[in-house]
Amino acid sequence: MEWIGPYTINELLDSFLNRSHPRPPEVDGVYMISKKPWVGQPTSNCVPLYVGSNTGKSKRFRTRIGDLIADMFGFFGTETGHHSGGQTLHEYCVKEQLNPKRLYIAWVKNCGCVRCIENKIYNQLQPSLNKNQPTGCKKH
Repeated sequence: MEWIGPYTINELLDSFLNRSHPRPPEVDGVYMISKKPWVGQPTSNCVPLYVGSNTGKSKRFRTRIGDLIADMFGFFGTETGHHSGGQTLHEYCVKEQLNPKRLYIAWVKNCGCVRCIENKIYNQLQPSLNKNQPTGCKKH
């Protein structure tokens, strides 16, 4: 499993003009949001907050991260929004008085079965803000 990051949300957003900075893949990825950085593989010491991926077989992984970030910053309404995890992270940041730009994001690329990897990360790290265990893989 190859992790890219972690980067602060601020670093990721500031890198938009730098084409050499890693970007989340368009498909087949799993991401994690944490309160602290890590080196190599994440552990519980990084304070894992949320793990997710794109839904179904859509080619929206990078877009899904965009939805997450928009909702983390409160760009949703009472009947709108794109990402329940982003909204949960927004509530957490408001409660903790923590700017979402200071959270860390990393992703696994070329992870094969997204559902299996997402569940593996969830089970190993038990991110505190996931309301439900990710949907299981129907093949493996």
